[in-house]
Amino acid sequence: MDRARTIDVIWFNERGYPHACFEVEHKTDIQNSLIKYVELQDFRINFNIVASAARRKEFESKLDYSAFSQIRDGVHFIDYDNLSNLHAKVAETAVLTSVIGI
Repeated sequence: MDRARTIDVIWFNERGYPHACFEVEHKTDIQNSLIKYVELQDFRINFNIVASAARRKEFESKLDYSAFSQIRDGVHFIDYDNLSNLHAKVAETAVLTSVIGI
């Protein structure tokens, strides 16, 4: 649980339990984040690695190690551009919602 304190971003559900974790890997080793996720694998948490698109192959290569077989299906890669686009869409939705009064 001490390693969980070093996760970059944790989203909590309405009951106050972790729902999703995000590790931002700009220059640091992706493998260290995957190790954290292995240690938290008994919890129902969505695990995410956020990095540049150029690091996707590195992510896939490391995730293919047998040590990560238990978490392989639960870890997702999000590149900066996709994250930025998602953020923009959420912001646009918020503006639209306030304009039309939903």
